[in-house]
Amino acid sequence: MRSIRRRILQRVVAILVAGSLLLGWFSYHDAAHEVEELFDAQLAQNARVLISLLQVPQSMLDHEAMARALVESADSHPSLGHNYETKVAYLIKDQAGQIIAGSFTAPDPAAVSWNPGFSDLQLDGFSWRAYVLAQENSPIVVWVGERGDIRAETVGKIVMGTLVPDIIGIPLMLLLLWIAIGYGLRPLEQLAQIIRDRDPDSLVPVVLADLPAEIEPMQTALNRLLHQLEQLLAREQRFIADAAHELRTPLAVMKVHLDNALSTTDQEQRDKSLQHLRNAVERSTRLVSQMLEMARLSDNKTHERVQVPVLEECRLALSEIMPLALQKNQDLQLLDSPLAEPRLWMDVGALKILILNLVGNAIRHTPPGGRITVSVSNREQNLCLLFDDTGPGIPDEDLPYVFERFFARGDEHGAGLGLSIVQRIVQHHRGAVQLMRSPLGGLRVQICFPVSECSK
Repeated sequence: MRSIRRRILQRVVAILVAGSLLLGWFSYHDAAHEVEELFDAQLAQNARVLISLLQVPQSMLDHEAMARALVESADSHPSLGHNYETKVAYLIKDQAGQIIAGSFTAPDPAAVSWNPGFSDLQLDGFSWRAYVLAQENSPIVVWVGERGDIRAETVGKIVMGTLVPDIIGIPLMLLLLWIAIGYGLRPLEQLAQIIRDRDPDSLVPVVLADLPAEIEPMQTALNRLLHQLEQLLAREQRFIADAAHELRTPLAVMKVHLDNALSTTDQEQRDKSLQHLRNAVERSTRLVSQMLEMARLSDNKTHERVQVPVLEECRLALSEIMPLALQKNQDLQLLDSPLAEPRLWMDVGALKILILNLVGNAIRHTPPGGRITVSVSNREQNLCLLFDDTGPGIPDEDLPYVFERFFARGDEHGAGLGLSIVQRIVQHHRGAVQLMRSPLGGLRVQICFPVSECSK
């Protein structure tokens, strides 16, 4: 596994090397150009100095000194003032084309170009840069030149003078970068160490003081995840505890009824015990089903949503639960709606679960021969479903608790999860649920969803 420090350093090294090479290339070409310009200017200046001296009136010159200087410069072994003198040369030609003066380093006059201006040539294995000056009012022509290796050496020294500090400084800079990156990553290492040292069962937030701005979102995201895990574990533990608590009694009752059925010789008593056992199994089945549905609704995940035709879903749900109402000779109706087919955006199956729970509760609490109605209407920019029955309703002292899980006071066959499931579904779809007195005399459950849930 590659470390962040190494990955950063590798990229920094690549950038530094590429940048240094690029800067070196530009420096070399820029220095070469400037040196060429400078040396060309010196060549032209030297030529002008020579031709100017030779045009000075004879009365103003020390001819003997000039003659000695010219003879010395033309000697094959002169007294050199600088090593570079061997790499520069001059030739002077009169009007008749005769060479009247030249340095000991001068090339063959016949091999050079006497065209005025700058020129490049190859002589005796060396490249030369030359300049010829011929003035209209002067009877002489001056040729001055210098070998190209002078310029190359000068450019090389300039470039090396620029690059050598970089070559020496880059390793030191990389060492300092390594230390600086390590210092900058220290909070991340501290955060990792805190996580490594934590107890596996600990879900308390991670707190690291003086965090850099780049790492603070990581700590926030980690703490959010820990909080979500804590909620998930608490929800699972609560579900397990509730399941164990609620299933303990039905299982014990089933065992009692089973023992009674096995121990009795009275057929009527056995049938009665088996009927009680069947009722207990049905209650346990309904309890498990509702607990699983409650757990699914509590996972806070966004499920697939579809546009649900409300009236059609009501008809399907009521047709499914109608046999229970017929067993008690109850009148279960879906009232005509003045609305065209209203639609809601809901999780798949959520509306059916809601209707089955509310109508199932109404069937259990409404006396035989009673009446249960379901209707759909618009109320204050909301689409509302109304569930009315002729049952006894809910006592006022129980109203604050009816939406709590496993609250089933006075209902020996209920699991106490129906209204909790209904409330969870309604809240998940941004709706509201209200309990009130029904015009039929029993309980009215009013569930309203905002219009936005109908048209989005």
